[in-house]
Amino acid sequence: MRKAIPLLGLFLFSSAVAAEEISLSEIEVESSTIQDLATNQKSEPSTVNIIDESKYEIIDPKNIDEALRTVPGITADVRAGDVVEIHVRGVNQQEFMWEDTGVAVVIDGVPVLQNGGKVKFNLDNIESIKVIKGGASYLYGPNAMAGAVIITTKRPKDRDDITVSAEYGSYAYQNYLASVNKSTDLYSAVLNASYRYTGGYWDLTQADTKSVNGKFDYYLDDMSDIEVGAEYTKKYEESSRGSVTGVTNAAIDPTGASDPDLPWNHDYNSDIQKYFVTYNKDFENESNLMVNAYYYVDKYDYEASPQDLNGDGTDDDWTRDSSEDTYQYGLKSEYRGIYERMGYMVGLDIGQRELDEYDVTTITYSSRRGDYYAGESTTNDNTEDRLGIYAEMKYLVTESLTLILNGRYDYENYQLDTAIHDYNGTVWSDTYLSREDSFTNFSYRVGFTYQINGDTTLYSNISTGFRNPRVYELYAYDFDPDRYSQNNPNIETQTTVNYEVGVRGNGAVAGSRVGYEVSVFQLDTNNIIAKNAGTYYSNGDVYFDNVGDSRNQGVEISLNSDMKKPLAFDLAYSYLYARYTSHDPFTVDLAPTYRSTGDVTYDISNNVLPRTPKHRIDLFTYIRFPSLPKWLLVLENYGQSGYYADETNLVWMPGYGIMNVQLRYNTKLNGNRLEFFVRADNVTDKQYYRTVYLFSDRSGDGKLDAEDASITVDPGRTYYAGLKYTF
Repeated sequence: MRKAIPLLGLFLFSSAVAAEEISLSEIEVESSTIQDLATNQKSEPSTVNIIDESKYEIIDPKNIDEALRTVPGITADVRAGDVVEIHVRGVNQQEFMWEDTGVAVVIDGVPVLQNGGKVKFNLDNIESIKVIKGGASYLYGPNAMAGAVIITTKRPKDRDDITVSAEYGSYAYQNYLASVNKSTDLYSAVLNASYRYTGGYWDLTQADTKSVNGKFDYYLDDMSDIEVGAEYTKKYEESSRGSVTGVTNAAIDPTGASDPDLPWNHDYNSDIQKYFVTYNKDFENESNLMVNAYYYVDKYDYEASPQDLNGDGTDDDWTRDSSEDTYQYGLKSEYRGIYERMGYMVGLDIGQRELDEYDVTTITYSSRRGDYYAGESTTNDNTEDRLGIYAEMKYLVTESLTLILNGRYDYENYQLDTAIHDYNGTVWSDTYLSREDSFTNFSYRVGFTYQINGDTTLYSNISTGFRNPRVYELYAYDFDPDRYSQNNPNIETQTTVNYEVGVRGNGAVAGSRVGYEVSVFQLDTNNIIAKNAGTYYSNGDVYFDNVGDSRNQGVEISLNSDMKKPLAFDLAYSYLYARYTSHDPFTVDLAPTYRSTGDVTYDISNNVLPRTPKHRIDLFTYIRFPSLPKWLLVLENYGQSGYYADETNLVWMPGYGIMNVQLRYNTKLNGNRLEFFVRADNVTDKQYYRTVYLFSDRSGDGKLDAEDASITVDPGRTYYAGLKYTF
């Protein structure tokens, strides 16, 4: 069976319909494991966007947002480095520190445990990206409230060659890659190695990534194969500074170099390992079985908590060493088949996720919260045991109408064990806490597709998603009595319901093929889990609760034309209106900071969710010169409208637009492929605000305004050049 199948996916029921006039390829049984990257547009009832290998290569992202902004509906928050918080359709956009964003990030089929809504990507090992929008828990279980970002890493190609490339750019950027492909009648394999470095535009933001990874496919016979994959990546980031406080500082010191305070965290080191083995078997009755076992490790350590130790008003050193180690392992399997006019898939997902956190004080000091002594430590062991059973059925009612039904049952058991080693100035003490809780959830999708004609498909669906409360939210006081006032074991699961209708297809404009997809959606979020008085409020009576509901409505448009033509384009546009339909009273921390005196409580029901611009547009234009067939000019124009930076809707941040330009050259050297490019990003040198966060009166002037915002300023114009040779 000559196909690579990176099966690391949840157990899904996906199906296809086959009547005598309808073939399996026309209404395809799709997998949650990324095998079926090219979604069948005629039987997919949800909005799905794909960034294929050729598009990803042209984008050549320096962080994952540069790729994802080509997809309508994505509102990713970008800071320094390549750590990005991904939001879809504005869900959970109010959260930006340690919470889950409601997006399942799936790498080679495995939903990766997100630490604080953030995922660390090895950008050089990504081959393609698929984005499913709307509640996607029917496929990927917990934390897929808004959708899923599905990443396929580089796969074996049916060829024998070696590719080497080098790229250089602004702020000492450099990137080196080597890839070896080998293919025979018995096997195919790929081995990749990469090194990426940047000196960083912002103060103290040097970073590098080193990685070796590969996949090996062995063809057992004409109907089955086995694939083994492995990756070892080491990442370093000097700090996560990347932001300054207030619009004045953003204008005069956008890098934060003059900030006397040290960044909160420093010297991040990540050690990432991924392993999997997949068995795939096709049967003569057009059914298929896939079984996958995987193991994922992300060991992460850093220094934290800078303090002014001598009282001179300037931070002297970091006072804590911290580590956050993630372990995931599991077994996933799915079986797909066809029965008369119905296609189906059934599957099983079992596994465990574990997050081990360790924090130790390295220097004795005093702060507003009290005295801290060297040697004090806290160890948290967060464990999630998971069982998911789910299915999809597609039924061909007529040659034009297909009905789709998904259902998934999830059982999750959460356990948090904490050990605290503490000193009160006289004696040492040890405290041990253990809490656990379990949840069962059922999620679904029901939809249809209707073939208006051979080129046009009408589709619609209702889909659901969920996020369970964490143990540390249910029992916050037990684990952190200095910060929280009480436990709340009665927190309900946060859920979403997505309604959408759309049309996709192909047409002809001025003799060129144009593909399109237009969808209208409403996504309701119920029982938002957050702190009772405000997302990041920390004074007085503070605990976690279900604080409100929201409604996100919008329109998403994708257009693309024939890339073989002299002039081609690829456009993504989204309109989003996201607001709270209800919310508990919301308190803002005003001066003097960290005190309840002067705090103000607002009614934010019907307010717009922060950081949700109404309009976003990304347009790629490709220009080929008939007299210069080896050259390609690529223009990217991206823009977004303004947005509120905070839940209270007191502070408005401006929109912006940028243009990126690149020139690519493809030729042959000694019969081998040679590629070269030069690129200028943000050619107008506009230092716009990448991301803005605002939740308290940081300036201490007794009001909440733009001088309190944490702002990440874009570096402005940057340059890159690269060369790639395949032989």
